[in-house]
Amino acid sequence: VDVVPKLFSGAPIRYLDFACGTGRIVQTVAPLCSEAVGVDVSPSMLAEARSKCPSVRFVEADLTSSDIDLGLFDLITSFRFFGNAQQSLRLSVMQALQRLLKPGGYLIINSHRNPQSLASMINAASGGSSDGIDLSYSKLKRLLNDCGFEIERARPVGVWMYRHKLQLTANSASPWSKRLESMFKHEIFASIAPDVVVVARKTR
Repeated sequence: VDVVPKLFSGAPIRYLDFACGTGRIVQTVAPLCSEAVGVDVSPSMLAEARSKCPSVRFVEADLTSSDIDLGLFDLITSFRFFGNAQQSLRLSVMQALQRLLKPGGYLIINSHRNPQSLASMINAASGGSSDGIDLSYSKLKRLLNDCGFEIERARPVGVWMYRHKLQLTANSASPWSKRLESMFKHEIFASIAPDVVVVARKTR
């Protein structure tokens, strides 16, 4: 949340949350913006999002195939989408989001379930099965670069959760967890984090 005001320094922000689901992210970011729009393909999730965020405009659409005119945005977010999608869909969505951003606009996304995270590598070395997820941090960087984005910052999440059991049981609000997160928050740990939050700027 503290990232958004730093990016725009009090200027009006037109904001889109892609694959908004039930509104968890847009509910947090919308109060910081002058206008907020949420887009998803699920009518049931959008109904729940509308009940949470009555001031936000929600649109049922597939942005990769729809010609709906939403205008241009200063900021777009998308959480828990790219890690789950197939590569062809990732590319189509990233290109669609790039077209919807104003020049110099910002995209904030996360990539969870990194197959090259410390936990995943330890799991594989001990004979654990793969879940088929293939979006590593290096692959995400290439995708962003190919679609006209430059990463300005990346925040690793959960590097210290080197075992899958820790990922399921850790309490992120505990003082112990917060101290560990602070120790591993530098971008150099992004490639081995199970999750990373990326702030990218549109450069072309």
